[in-house]
Amino acid sequence: MKTKYSRRSVIAGGALALVGTTLAGRAKAETSTQTPAAAPKSEPGAIKTRTASCNCGQLRVTTKGPDPDRVVMCNCYLCQKQTGSPFSLQARFPNEQVTIEGKSTAWKFPIDGAKPTTYRTCAGSDGITNSAADVVTSHFCPVCGSTVYYYRKSDPARTGVKVGAFADPTFPPPMGSGFEEYKHPWTSNIAALSMPLGHHQ
Repeated sequence: MKTKYSRRSVIAGGALALVGTTLAGRAKAETSTQTPAAAPKSEPGAIKTRTASCNCGQLRVTTKGPDPDRVVMCNCYLCQKQTGSPFSLQARFPNEQVTIEGKSTAWKFPIDGAKPTTYRTCAGSDGITNSAADVVTSHFCPVCGSTVYYYRKSDPARTGVKVGAFADPTFPPPMGSGFEEYKHPWTSNIAALSMPLGHHQ
């Protein structure tokens, strides 16, 4: 049986305290058949349907509404380790714009009973306002391992989605960058890299 979970019901149900839980929701898949080169530019305030998914397609998040008002790049070590990349990019959408389909495994950070990390992470603040300690529960596909969405205890009205899971070059760029003390310096000017192995399509 599939159930649509709102952010509020997930918190009320104590999901933040569980690791290894599964969630299922219902989503109507709507994807674009346009190639990235032909894709239209985003118009502010326009209603769009976007679908993010894991690599195997089992776990999907569909958003319907205007583009998010918060798209942030995070350079903290937690995000680097989670993505296997020098940074992560995530967007937060109002819960009423989000539908989730498929099974996920939840992973909560900070981990209860574990030693604190020796570095600051975005789970301890939002990377912009340096707020007090927070709890982030990430949801990844138990089949292929892709992290697709997450919840922040400090932001119960919104669902965070990993921008890379949309695989959509028309998605809006980041509006902020957090934890830059941990960033890889070359990410500041990728266009200037010599790329001795070349550029390939």
